Amino acid sequence: MKTNFYFIRHGQTNNNALQLWLGKGSDGVLNEQGTLQVKNLAEKLDALYIERLYSSDLQRALQTSAIISSRCDIPIFVRPALSEVDYGVAEGMPIQEVFERYPAVANLWYKPNPQHFDNHFEGGESSWDVLQRVFPLLNSIFLYQKTKLHFDEWRIGIVSHAGIICTLMAALGVKEPTIDNCEVVHITLDDEGYQYQGKLFQ
Repeated sequence: MKTNFYFIRHGQTNNNALQLWLGKGSDGVLNEQGTLQVKNLAEKLDALYIERLYSSDLQRALQTSAIISSRCDIPIFVRPALSEVDYGVAEGMPIQEVFERYPAVANLWYKPNPQHFDNHFEGGESSWDVLQRVFPLLNSIFLYQKTKLHFDEWRIGIVSHAGIICTLMAALGVKEPTIDNCEVVHITLDDEGYQYQGKLFQ
């Protein structure tokens, strides 16, 4: 049995366009460009026949999920575990200022490394904190498929955030992971464990 997880970063917001350091405490709605990005992506996702869509509870992710759900005719399940990283004192600051004030911590978020997953801003989460809320959710989805549905293969869309997705990519061996708005990362889980499969629609 195998679960295909398609991790989707939400569409662009005005705060993204302003180059602000955005986390769990810095929400915003999609701007015109972001809405267009999601609509274009939804057309492509429709061909994957995704069966369920899980979403972060932040507004930018919920809006993204709603557009995809409407186009692909799939249900949405909201899970706070998929919310963006809590970046503590860096929340909402201009990215350039964050690098000037907290260069060591900022660099380890931009280039996550499993050897430094305890890295965090004052008052914020570490990469380990993130994994301890995301992996149990993914494991529970796989277990539900295996014990209740008995599907050989399942396709799950997950709308989340850059910090979450890049942390997962780093944990699975990707060096210096990046993800832009509305990019899609494919990760699989079977009885042998997790595998990073790459980005889609490149």
